[in-house]
Amino acid sequence: MSDITNPHDAFFKLMFGDIEVAQDFLQNYLPTEIAKVVDLKYLTKENNSYIDEQFKESFTDMLYKTKINGEDGYIYFLFEHKSYQDPLVILQLLKYIVRIWEEKYDRKGNRLPIVIPMVIYHGESRWNVQTKLMKLIKGIDKLPEEMKKYIPTYEYEVYDLSASAQMGIVGMALTKAVLEVMRVVVIADNEKFREWLRKIFKEIKDFPEDKFERFIDASIRYILSVREDVSIEIIEKEAKEILSGRSEAIMSVAEKLRNEGEAKGRLEGKIEFVLKNLSKKFGEDLTDELKGKIQKADEKTIDCIGENLLDITLEQLKEALK
Repeated sequence: MSDITNPHDAFFKLMFGDIEVAQDFLQNYLPTEIAKVVDLKYLTKENNSYIDEQFKESFTDMLYKTKINGEDGYIYFLFEHKSYQDPLVILQLLKYIVRIWEEKYDRKGNRLPIVIPMVIYHGESRWNVQTKLMKLIKGIDKLPEEMKKYIPTYEYEVYDLSASAQMGIVGMALTKAVLEVMRVVVIADNEKFREWLRKIFKEIKDFPEDKFERFIDASIRYILSVREDVSIEIIEKEAKEILSGRSEAIMSVAEKLRNEGEAKGRLEGKIEFVLKNLSKKFGEDLTDELKGKIQKADEKTIDCIGENLLDITLEQLKEALK
């Protein structure tokens, strides 16, 4: 199926996958002393993810390679988008850094690259989780200095986009708009959300055509996927006056979304029909695993199964769902 199962993941990877946005963010948000030794002209995006499968609904990650103090190094983004703060995110992050080291280990030189970990957070409440691993060790203040050599020294940068943190948003217009969408999408108060949405529309009205269309498409899809209290009609209404000269882009997205919604509805109906009939045909042999694969199958696969409902065997079904 083509619907977005994790809209946070899709928006973050599309927007921060833009090398210009990533460079601008790092230029403006890296600590000053760190920024002096990070050469952003070498910034290139890696394609691997290091997150455990069970945490992919809560985290999104992205790894960039660059030159740090003249050597190959990496900047690791972890985007947290769950409804509560996990005090052990620092351990999850450390685990992912170790995985990067295992993958990027220089066997010839017997060296590990530097990895700068950065957490981006956009929940409603302010970030209140420890960023230094040393501070989590029980009785650390009373331990002899000699014992502290056994404890990993590690911390991460955190960028708190929650409204309550009031973090200033700076950078080029596109970067600022991306961060503001990530901030406002979780604001519970609908009126405040719409107020911020109007503010974003004012900031993007002079974007070049290609950036404008890409940002509008990605942002509207993201907002509608995350918020149940917002419709495409509400977005069109808020944009009408501010983006009066560019409303065709929003109307185009609206039309595409309506068409996709209709197609999705048709596909869901077909899946329901196929599941009902296969359950009658195979009974308990139609396992939860097979049902899950059917629910995630694309329309072509579902049509093929539907056309062969009477004759299809369990083995043929499994083969079709591979």
